Amino acid sequence: MNYQIHRGQHEIGGMCIEVNASDGTRILLDLGMPLVAPDGGDFPFDTPRRPTAELLSEGVLRDIPGLYPHDPGAPDIAATILTHSHLDHYGLAHHAHPEIPVYGSEGTLAILEVGRIFFPDSALPADLRRLPSNKPFEFVSISVTAIPVDHAAPDSRALLVEADGQRLLYTGDLRAHGRTGFRFENMLTDQRLHGVDWLLVEGTTLGSSGGTHGLSSESDVENELVKLARDSKGSLVAVVASGQNVDRLVSCFRAARRSERLLVIDPYQAYVLMKLTPPSKSIPQFTWDDVRVSFSPYQVQRLKDAGMMDLVYEMSRQSRVSSDELATRPGRYLMCSRSSLGMTKVFDKIGPDRVELVWSMWSGYWERDRCAMRTWAERSGVVPHVIHGGGHAWPEDLKRLTSAIAAKETVWVHTDAVSAL
Repeated sequence: MNYQIHRGQHEIGGMCIEVNASDGTRILLDLGMPLVAPDGGDFPFDTPRRPTAELLSEGVLRDIPGLYPHDPGAPDIAATILTHSHLDHYGLAHHAHPEIPVYGSEGTLAILEVGRIFFPDSALPADLRRLPSNKPFEFVSISVTAIPVDHAAPDSRALLVEADGQRLLYTGDLRAHGRTGFRFENMLTDQRLHGVDWLLVEGTTLGSSGGTHGLSSESDVENELVKLARDSKGSLVAVVASGQNVDRLVSCFRAARRSERLLVIDPYQAYVLMKLTPPSKSIPQFTWDDVRVSFSPYQVQRLKDAGMMDLVYEMSRQSRVSSDELATRPGRYLMCSRSSLGMTKVFDKIGPDRVELVWSMWSGYWERDRCAMRTWAERSGVVPHVIHGGGHAWPEDLKRLTSAIAAKETVWVHTDAVSAL
């Protein structure tokens, strides 16, 4: 067995790793969109929708024989296997030949299917299949075991690949400080992983893009939100976070209950939580007594276009909260907010002096992006609270991982660090 890192070794994102067995069987581990453009800026979000030929000519897509529809030798890849549902790991997978199946965990596939409804212009692979959890799955002569890991994306996986008597472990993105941090600890004692021939491990926090250490755990995030909510009883606590970050949604729900508030989510977040119920049965739902839904016209239209107005009516009947209600009693609510123009209009209706704005994502996004929320905050004289725990393992945890695995060779990926630990 051998492997080739087509992209993602000396950058954050754009992950694409090929593994080959001696009989010619080939698989890909991730096929993601790059995040950092050659000029140092962000890749445009419309990059995945651009023609395959253009992306190949610019080097955004790597020229991998047997992968693309125009290649007379394609398809010559047995499968593409995704570690999780972030664009930098799956965002270009649809450019591959449509007969190449794309595998992911139950939660990963759920998030991609949610995208079909709320982001109809997005492109997804034609043949999505579920990868069994934590047991070997055969791709001709290559065996892949999807190992649950803790990460900000739901139901993320590391991939143990075995062929020709050799083993390769690709961690994908992972951390030890989320709500399922026990999964990281499990990896340290998992005998299947010890002494692998190759450990391909993400090192996001080792480089300049890793940001600061931040809060040490998701529980710390929850506790900080509770303190803020209790200290600002007459104000709405609005937490701007990714709608796919289930750990953060759970932290917001728990913080709301502990501070005697109601959690407010939008239809997208409600649908994400609903679709993730099978792999995560204890996460909050819009049907719960302590949860309310604030409706976004855009999101309602997406559900309508998908023929899902019955779900909209159910959300409205059980859980709807209006902007008038938010403005009348802002101190009753803790909201999982979006960085959107529509949300800033709601905040103006409430009154900026009665909104405690929380930025609960990487601080670099706030600093680099002139988003609607930052524009509103600066115009309104609102200074956001930064309450965030990172989605990637801290250096001390990476050191524990590499030491426990004790691979014959360790290769750092998903990092712009000049040197490793």
